[in-house]
Amino acid sequence: MKIVIMGCGRVGAQLAGLLDTDGHEITILDIDADNVDMLRRLGIKVFYGDASRYDLLYAAGAEKAKLIVLAIDDTDKTIEIVHTIRKHFPQLTIFARANGRADAYELLELGVKHVYRETFDTSLRAGIDVLHNLGHRSYQAHRSSHLFRKKDEADLRDLAAMRHDRKTYISTARQRIKDLEQILLAEIDRTGDHQDEGWDTASLIDEFGKNDPENIK
Repeated sequence: MKIVIMGCGRVGAQLAGLLDTDGHEITILDIDADNVDMLRRLGIKVFYGDASRYDLLYAAGAEKAKLIVLAIDDTDKTIEIVHTIRKHFPQLTIFARANGRADAYELLELGVKHVYRETFDTSLRAGIDVLHNLGHRSYQAHRSSHLFRKKDEADLRDLAAMRHDRKTYISTARQRIKDLEQILLAEIDRTGDHQDEGWDTASLIDEFGKNDPENIK
């Protein structure tokens, strides 16, 4: 499968490495001359320039690609690229990095379904380790993290639609925070002193599901 990646910094480089090991055809676009020079020395196909330009995307093979990953940290540029893709390469599925919640809202409003908040996964991983260090069992810590992720991602989509109505947004956000606190407290009470034997195949399938898409990170 042909994949185009825009940006090869701290996020794009790791992603490209992972996808390349899976045998996909990777083409990278970057505006950092040093990055481009290094990647070319490593034998990686890379184009230098602004990916919001139609001609550069076309030269990179966007018309033949199935998806594009926008891994740059400039939200305005990301949005500009999204508009170019929508206009000239509508077949591309867009996966976009967001610096935070506000950026994620903007991308969701543009119809980008696969949005990944830069620090979200790191925060959840750290949270699991902290809970474990505080005495919570691994099963409980991972389950709490999973519940937090699902609730937060659902709330993100709902709140994106009302963020321009500040009064409604704040009121709803406050209630969602309270709801999340209650869910997590109830979960702690429910699991209690359950042992890590909860990590059996059947319970994992029941808990996390076989096909549980996590579109927003």
